[in-house]
Amino acid sequence: MISTWTAGLTKEEANEVRSSFDSAAFLRKRLSDMLEDKINSQRKESLSKAKYENASWAYYQADVIGYERALNEVISLISSTSVEKAPKKG
Repeated sequence: MISTWTAGLTKEEANEVRSSFDSAAFLRKRLSDMLEDKINSQRKESLSKAKYENASWAYYQADVIGYERALNEVISLISSTSVEKAPKKG
């Protein structure tokens, strides 16, 4: 659990957040898996040859990268440990 969850909270509130976070481990893992699936699906779609024919291809790729970055941030927030996600290959 990263400290962002408990920043600015009282000791009692921080303990409550930690307890809730720990008790939701299965749910957090499931959400993480679902978000990873979305990342992989989006990545596969972005590699489609038809996408290269789009005149706005650079904007599309920027959007794909931003979407992946945002989902990775959420995964980082719900993970038991803080990890930096590196882009996966193909």
